[in-house]
Amino acid sequence: MASSNTIRRIYAMKDVYPISDITDGVNPIHVQVGSQTPPSNRIRSKRAALTYNHVAEKFTMPISVAAKELGVSTSTLKYRCRELGIPYWPYVKMKSLATLESSVLGFARAGSQHIIRHIREEMEAIMDNPTLKISDETKDLRYRMYELKKKMKRKATVAV
Repeated sequence: MASSNTIRRIYAMKDVYPISDITDGVNPIHVQVGSQTPPSNRIRSKRAALTYNHVAEKFTMPISVAAKELGVSTSTLKYRCRELGIPYWPYVKMKSLATLESSVLGFARAGSQHIIRHIREEMEAIMDNPTLKISDETKDLRYRMYELKKKMKRKATVAV
């Protein structure tokens, strides 16, 4: 028969701690610790309090910053986003559109207001449905702005 110290070491390796003495013949009461401990109600209530509108307001910032502002961990925010039907965080898309908007404003020409309106409408559509893809017209505009900036940079280096 194994000694009580050996039995206690075996229980300790399994993260199970006997409360009563094993050698007295009474079945010990065990307390399970570790990953099987249920999450606290505080975390559940914070996660449940995150509505789509609360989360959508933060799409323009990185997920780690958004999680801090919402008062939850990044993992909790991701988990809640999946529950709300948001498969991935749309920050990169939103940042790309915001950069494109500022580029168009920087090269303000006559008639660029409808382009800016189109970009803002697309940003609003992504806020409503983050799974939307950026339209082909916007992708083309983004590429043309990239080429224009590259051309301006080359002219600036040649002139110097």
